[in-house]
Amino acid sequence: MNLLENDVNVRKNVYDFYGTHDMSFTGSGRPFFLMAKRGKSEIETFINKVHDLNLKFTWLWNGECLGYYKFNSNEQTKARKELDWLDDMNVDYLTVSDPYLAEFVKLYNPKLKLKVSVIAEVNSLTRALEWAKIIGSEGVLTLSIMLNRNFTLLKEIKENVDCDIELLTNDCCLNECPYRFFHYTECSHASQTHDHLEGYYNDWATIACQNQKCFNPEQVLMSKWIQPSDLDKYIEVGIDYFKISGRRYSTKWIFNTLKAYSEKDSHRNLGEIFNGYSFVSDPLILAGNQFSEFSARQEKMGTEADNQGIMLSVPDFDAYLDGDKLGTFIKNFPHGGTRCAENCGVTCFYCNDFTEKAYSQPEGGNTETYKEFMLYLYNYLNTGEMFTSKNERKLKSPIKEVESDTYIGIPWDQEAEEFLNEVMNIIPYDMQNAARKGIGFTAERTAEKQKEMSVNKELLISIIVELVPQPFKRDYIEFLIEKKINLTLYMSDEEINVVKSLPFSYDLASQKFENGKILNKNSKDEANLFKIDTKEEWESYLKDYFYIYNGLPELPPLLKPIAPLLFQYKITDNPEMDYWQIMEEDKVIWGMGEYTEDGIPKVIHKTDFNTIRKVNSGESNPIEATVAGTYFVEGDLAKLMACAPLAPLNGKTHNLVSKIKEQIK
Repeated sequence: MNLLENDVNVRKNVYDFYGTHDMSFTGSGRPFFLMAKRGKSEIETFINKVHDLNLKFTWLWNGECLGYYKFNSNEQTKARKELDWLDDMNVDYLTVSDPYLAEFVKLYNPKLKLKVSVIAEVNSLTRALEWAKIIGSEGVLTLSIMLNRNFTLLKEIKENVDCDIELLTNDCCLNECPYRFFHYTECSHASQTHDHLEGYYNDWATIACQNQKCFNPEQVLMSKWIQPSDLDKYIEVGIDYFKISGRRYSTKWIFNTLKAYSEKDSHRNLGEIFNGYSFVSDPLILAGNQFSEFSARQEKMGTEADNQGIMLSVPDFDAYLDGDKLGTFIKNFPHGGTRCAENCGVTCFYCNDFTEKAYSQPEGGNTETYKEFMLYLYNYLNTGEMFTSKNERKLKSPIKEVESDTYIGIPWDQEAEEFLNEVMNIIPYDMQNAARKGIGFTAERTAEKQKEMSVNKELLISIIVELVPQPFKRDYIEFLIEKKINLTLYMSDEEINVVKSLPFSYDLASQKFENGKILNKNSKDEANLFKIDTKEEWESYLKDYFYIYNGLPELPPLLKPIAPLLFQYKITDNPEMDYWQIMEEDKVIWGMGEYTEDGIPKVIHKTDFNTIRKVNSGESNPIEATVAGTYFVEGDLAKLMACAPLAPLNGKTHNLVSKIKEQIK
């Protein structure tokens, strides 16, 4: 946003921004771990800044498949609440790929204008006309990228619909891609809150796609990207808006791409502004700030522990697509682009000729290693070897395994090693293994890419700033402050202020910073745990407990950022005491036994009866009990940590229950 504010020439060409939650009711076109986790307050702040620049904002509801959850009463209730929230923020557009959701939005929030996602694959005049009826004249129709070079059909659609037309400019998906539909479906499920696999994702489609492009480079030219210098040709046929993809990439990458299209400048390696041009090898982009959570889900599904390292080991690929040699590419396109679906690579080899002119892969070195590694990854997934122990695999990685205590052979400065060990104290024990591996691989790959001889402390700090999951960002920043680290070397003032506005994670067993080290201290007094022996007594206590809990004035604002979320409590030494609670946006509902309905993100708590009573009373907390070995959690730990602000309410509620019981006596 700061870059845009400081460049008036670029800003004047921008119409809107778009975005969504990392996990949501509908899901979107990206799996959760490729998107930053942002709380509602951060999102609201960003949207307000967009509007302050007199720009529009588009919210995404563009998941390909909702698995019939769109007809679930609970999900529809949440959807309506989200529409109310979007209305409160004056969001301008909502992007959908499902006609039912479009009708749903029109009914419940008619003020919200609709965009049709590229995922809807509007690839004909007939389909365009049907969608245009649904979204109305104020809507925007994003056409299939497969039409990007079919000027005849683009013009025909524009002349026959009464809504605006948008094209996606920089997508490098295969021509008539056989993986596209399945890829978007899998991405949708991997970003939905009700997904049974909790966002598990396998990037097979991308790996299959990249194998095609690295072994058959003409596929790069056959892709339906639009050169920045060709935008005027599209404006001539009536295209209203041009969308830039790549929200998984860095701010710098997005701005450079925006600047290229704003200036209609193709004098460059176009591969640097195309999304999906090659498999991402930048370790920070590849890892993302939710890679630890992603890896934890991978291991939960049965993948081997080294799978994370394999996925982070993609070599650099320096293929060059020379925009200066593509000046006549669109101008002389065969059949006006109308026959690409039928003739491409069969009777027409126009793109092959330009591949020889404009596209090059450096010989030897990285190019061959990249090809070999992409083929290895493809076969690694096809054969299911990610579920096979390392010693039993038949496939061998083309990258030589490092025989040392490093991840890829880059040594660590002692100061960096010590710093990482201290940082691990901020992360819950269950996530430390995945976090350490993710940070370690990324640090060494980044050092290698930056031609550093070792991983030093400064590099490590910058990497963790990027990778630390959102629920722990505030903890990490405060840790850096206590260590007297200059935050402005790693973050902008705006970023620092945003993180400082975030809540802390759970009290981390009342850990305090002293002399730059984290120490465990339990300062809680022993709570009044009055006698409870039977299920009836326990149920009576919980009834009073949640009645008072829901009456606390500080509760509703704390629930909104985390709702909906199900906690299922399994009492290991007395199962009849099992109970559940669901955090809704304005209250907590509860019940005895097991909650059996689907569709709500779930965290399972397993502990004995004495421990759960101490947790509810505020004498202990889940993390403290986990450290003591009496408490176990299964599910999305990040969601558990996001409940941090609720922790102090346990003791307050229990004390009020105790006072009431004393008064009754």
